[in-house]
Amino acid sequence: MATYEVLGTNTQNTRWAIIKSLRAFGQATVSQLADAVGVKAVTVRHHLNSLQAERLVEMEEERRGVGRPVHLYRLSQKAERLFPQTYHLLIDRLLGELKQTFPEETVRALIDSLASSMADDLRREVAGLPPEARRERLLEWLDERGLTASWQESDAGLELVSYHCPYRAIGHHHPELCRIDEALVQVAVDAEVERASCLRMGDTACTLVLHEAHVAES
Repeated sequence: MATYEVLGTNTQNTRWAIIKSLRAFGQATVSQLADAVGVKAVTVRHHLNSLQAERLVEMEEERRGVGRPVHLYRLSQKAERLFPQTYHLLIDRLLGELKQTFPEETVRALIDSLASSMADDLRREVAGLPPEARRERLLEWLDERGLTASWQESDAGLELVSYHCPYRAIGHHHPELCRIDEALVQVAVDAEVERASCLRMGDTACTLVLHEAHVAES
């Protein structure tokens, strides 16, 4: 289903910005969405009501102590159809054929080679940038490819968090695909990374923790 068929307009609008923000946040309040999109809360509520009516957004109440419950919004499964999905059919079939034809170590080497090639493309884009600029460029690079993510601070350190996974549909059959993301992030920020959580394993987000991030001068 094309995006415009669901939104009823082009993607350069507030409704689309709200959908993308929810995809990045996982869940959010009206106030958080208003800040992210740059519009008034009343405008966000208006669009959320429409998106709920179209079953693109779901809402739940969460109690946080005394007072009124907080309304949290998240995308529905239907909303995921707004984003590219069909690629996984071809990849699943291709990897299946490779695994039937070649030994496991050969398939692993092929995936590592693919990750290295993609990382080289990204390396050229971030070369010479300071650490913060490299991290921001990584987010832009991922977003351009439909892989929305964000940086968050935690007790473990700086984390790259994403609430959707491009490999989720085939990840259970081909978990080695996660190595691609790890290679890309490691190259982009010039740091060792450790996977702290994974949607494929039933976690609420995919999280990569950065360790000893030191950007190269070259």
